[in-house]
Amino acid sequence: MAIQLRPLSEDQFLETFSPPMQDITKSAEEMVDIWEYTEAVLSSEFAGRDTQDWDVAYIYRNSSNAWQHVLIGTDVPDAFVVVVIDVARKELLGHHFLNLRQKYGRAQ
Repeated sequence: MAIQLRPLSEDQFLETFSPPMQDITKSAEEMVDIWEYTEAVLSSEFAGRDTQDWDVAYIYRNSSNAWQHVLIGTDVPDAFVVVVIDVARKELLGHHFLNLRQKYGRAQ
């Protein structure tokens, strides 16, 4: 069965973001296996690129503890595939491509 990708629009992604976002990278425990979904995203959106070494760079939880953002590093500087997890339901909501340089106008 093929994985159904659920890309999140900017607005949908921002609905899961509430500052201050808490860096829980060192203490987070896996609540959802994201890798089958993540591999489907990478092979679809980054076809032809070597994504084999891309891994979790950071994990953040929003201020209400409702959403967890798992940031997968890419070969683009300061750009991540963010997998969003519903903490209460312990299920994957979808993904969003976050390019911090583009978003905040930082020079390449």
